[in-house]
Amino acid sequence: MATFTVVLGSEPFADVVFDILSSDVTEGAVSVPTLTFTAGDWDVPQTVTVTGQDDFQDDGDVAYNVTVAVSSGDAKYAALASQTAGLVNEDDDVSRFVVSTASGNKTEAGATATFTVVLGSEPFADVVLDVSSLDVTEGKVNHSVPGQDDFHDDGDVAYNVTVAVSSGDAKYAALASQTAGLVNEDDDVSRFVVSTASGNKTEAGATATFTVVLGSEPFAD
Repeated sequence: MATFTVVLGSEPFADVVFDILSSDVTEGAVSVPTLTFTAGDWDVPQTVTVTGQDDFQDDGDVAYNVTVAVSSGDAKYAALASQTAGLVNEDDDVSRFVVSTASGNKTEAGATATFTVVLGSEPFADVVLDVSSLDVTEGKVNHSVPGQDDFHDDGDVAYNVTVAVSSGDAKYAALASQTAGLVNEDDDVSRFVVSTASGNKTEAGATATFTVVLGSEPFAD
């Protein structure tokens, strides 16, 4: 926000009206469109406030002008040239995208993790974010990241999900990819389980049976 004052240098013979005009109302808006001075208040300064406008776009600092133009039935005031004040609307928007920290535990039982992505400013063209897992055997992407069960006792496995950007907006297109680090928590155990024997074993030849099963998929026989 910027302010300036306007005041006359002498008492006018007729009312003096100033038109206050912004050259770019999308960057700076004036508080009043006109100021009027009379013979009774010609020496009292009047204030104009110019407020920078937020456009949410990363368009840099933008220069614009505010012009004060005069009209009056007083010939000497009517002959005065307009005056212009140069201003700059300082940009507060940044082309970026923010990837949040992943929430939730990813397990081979299928529990999922989620994270959010948001832009830092309004783009000039659509922004497309390609989200991909660098190890789909441990985690796949589908608006959430469920852990993948591989049946191996391979322990908790760290992997990354990458967010890459493409856009017709040059500033967004120039941004580097971002990576979220995740861990797929293992639920497999290397073991074998022997069941309780069934049936009665007798000297007459009756048999009993039991089963053996592995607790996880082996890496070798």
